[in-house]
Amino acid sequence: MISSLIESLLSNPVASVYALVGFALFGLTLQPGLARRYHINLPAVYIALGAIATLLGFPSISPLGSELQAGIITHASEMIVIVSLTAAGLAIDLKAGWRRWNATWRLLAITMPLTIIALIILGQWAGLGLAGAVLLGAALAPTDPVLARSVQVGGPGEDEDPTRVALTSEAGLNDGLAFPFVWAAIALAAGTFDWTHVIAYDGLYRVGMGIAIGWGVGWILTRILYSTLGDARNDRSSPLIVVLAATFIAYGLAEFVHAYGFLSVFIAARSGRKHSPDTKMRKADEPAYASAAHESADQFEGILMVVLLLWFGSFVAAELWHQWQWTDLVIALALLLIVRPVAGYIAMIGLGCPNSERMKMAFFGIRGMGTIFYIAYAQTHASFDDIDAVWRIAGLCILISVLMHESLAGWMFNRSRVAIPTGAPETADNHPV
Repeated sequence: MISSLIESLLSNPVASVYALVGFALFGLTLQPGLARRYHINLPAVYIALGAIATLLGFPSISPLGSELQAGIITHASEMIVIVSLTAAGLAIDLKAGWRRWNATWRLLAITMPLTIIALIILGQWAGLGLAGAVLLGAALAPTDPVLARSVQVGGPGEDEDPTRVALTSEAGLNDGLAFPFVWAAIALAAGTFDWTHVIAYDGLYRVGMGIAIGWGVGWILTRILYSTLGDARNDRSSPLIVVLAATFIAYGLAEFVHAYGFLSVFIAARSGRKHSPDTKMRKADEPAYASAAHESADQFEGILMVVLLLWFGSFVAAELWHQWQWTDLVIALALLLIVRPVAGYIAMIGLGCPNSERMKMAFFGIRGMGTIFYIAYAQTHASFDDIDAVWRIAGLCILISVLMHESLAGWMFNRSRVAIPTGAPETADNHPV
């Protein structure tokens, strides 16, 4: 009976994929109710479903299969990352500042470079060439804004404790700041590496222009949004359309001038929150439009996440699991259990917060969709001799990260949720980090 059912499903793979995605999306609606009683590692469930479907014979695409398939994975992962970055930018209530975001700057300036250096060394130890090792370090060093939902702030007015703020803002910024290292790997693979170009153009210009465009887009669109014609003043508002429009405008304009769109969309969201009239007035309850916009972005991100996790499971089953080597496991465990925690803890030395919170910020460096995008992007811009090994190692890192971090996050974070007191001003006193 089971074999006949499988044969029936495989006889119409398109319909079967629709049904699989539909059931997976419906599962998202059950998560809040189930979470009140159990902590379910939903990303791991979706990865397992994708893997099982592929092992049963469902069709799968691979970035190693063809240039077209690599392009599809590049743009699909690109889409979910930029939407996730917008959601992260909208979620944080605490205004940015050197003292308020002290932990964030430490994670970006100390933890990420140390992680990249360690991964380059580990990659070359495992036999990767310099270009492949640099790509591995650049792709795996950033924390993921998509799969880190369980350790991030919950939205405007929710879960605004210092650790969540640090991890959310780190994920929002480090995806863009890792791009110069990706371009360095591309240049090494193409034989065109030049220090001056990497520092001045890929580093300073692209980062600076990405921040400037994001800030300007957020400011201008927010002024229009809250004008008499704007969506925020409309009884039949469409926050999802506004979120997507702002995300695509910020990303598109940044990419048009060869700046980093990842930075632009996160900064645009932060600029929008800063210049929102509702935020400035600090009403007794959290601004309704900001909450609606974040919820819309979060839901759209969830839809994309389900699809890509199902794909990742199929990729693991079809391409990766039978190729994994013991050196891949050593690198994955070293990154997740030693490199990130140690580099994170070094960055937090001297930070005025409880040691338990310092350990959380150091440990929960979740890897995911950003890593997939960076490798696929680099693969479509240069020829890497060892790109299959880069995918193999990165895939194992992502899988172990999902299994480990997502399983532990509910237990370690849900015990210490801290909400912002209603109407409390955004000051450093409320957020010691």
